[in-house]
Amino acid sequence: MLESGGQLSLDFGSSGSSAGSRSLRKVRRETTVRLVQYAPFPRAHRDERWQAGFTLDLSPAGACLRGEEAAAVGTLLRVIVRSVDGRPSLESLARVVWSARGRVGEARMGVALLAEREQEPRRAPRVAVAAA
Repeated sequence: MLESGGQLSLDFGSSGSSAGSRSLRKVRRETTVRLVQYAPFPRAHRDERWQAGFTLDLSPAGACLRGEEAAAVGTLLRVIVRSVDGRPSLESLARVVWSARGRVGEARMGVALLAEREQEPRRAPRVAVAAA
């Protein structure tokens, strides 16, 4: 028989440790690094500038962002995630749900994506064909 705190309790998360007390995520996160730009929404002052950073993970419901400055919890941000070729792959309004300071000059924040703006597919330019 397994004692309290044995393997069985670890497998089912009934242990009192921090690993067992974590909430389950509804949406799977994908570990991915993409360039991201974010700014307060709505921008109330001219000096509120765009910040640049990187995604650490991304899901349809949210993202973990790393940058130089973290916004306060509850802040609304306009977020633009760029694909490998530099084009915007996601543009959304997001709310900061947590933030933390990491190593020197590093800030991390978790954002919940609220309203995504559809990206229009780029059309190939039309080429005029001369009649022979």
